[in-house]
Amino acid sequence: SANECVHLYDNVDKEFNPHSSGGRIVNVDSNHILLTIGDYKSRFLAQDKKSINGKIIKININNGKHEIVTMGHRNAQGLYFDKENNFLVETEHGPYGGDEINLIDIDEINKGSILNFGWPIASYGEHYGGGKNNKSNDWKYAKYPLFKSHSEHGFIEPLKFFVPSIGISQIVKIKNQYVLSSLRDKSIYFFELNNQKKIINFERVEVFERVRDLGVKNNKLYLFLEDTASLGVINLN
Repeated sequence: SANECVHLYDNVDKEFNPHSSGGRIVNVDSNHILLTIGDYKSRFLAQDKKSINGKIIKININNGKHEIVTMGHRNAQGLYFDKENNFLVETEHGPYGGDEINLIDIDEINKGSILNFGWPIASYGEHYGGGKNNKSNDWKYAKYPLFKSHSEHGFIEPLKFFVPSIGISQIVKIKNQYVLSSLRDKSIYFFELNNQKKIINFERVEVFERVRDLGVKNNKLYLFLEDTASLGVINLN
């Protein structure tokens, strides 16, 4: 239970958004879980190490203590722990464009390093409301510039970004293939990672409905379909 809350008096940018909340949980060992937390559109918090917002935190389930392991996130909707390769694959909503797939090395976060993925300093998306073409966004770009290179500014580059956004949601793995779901694009995507941890064999499959979540069990892929509040099942045999 977090003590931190965005109150009326510290809603600095006057753009609080409860939907930008993250909330994905995975367990990484018998004693710890990871939890994604969004920035709630209080963008400045994502780069504040005193705040848990815009972060992924590691929680000890025995004593409730937590630590920040990654920062610079906007709204991480998907998280998959690849035990075989000892890394996490995270999916994250960008602003207007700039959805991301990120890779997080477990060995690095176990060293106590806080890995920084750049938001809101770097993003391949733009601010809502017309981007730089809208003068009313000038203050946002002055404060949150959304540089188009992460690495040039000391941040970790995404494995892949999407412009325009696909409304990225969950990610799972089936044998050697990762499966990614989307809301806005009403599709699922299949891809693999090569030995250099680069995406290969990227394929889009349209399902004509917003896919909120994914699950895998008994060699079947389950699609949690939002528009019809139904469950889609793909037999993978």
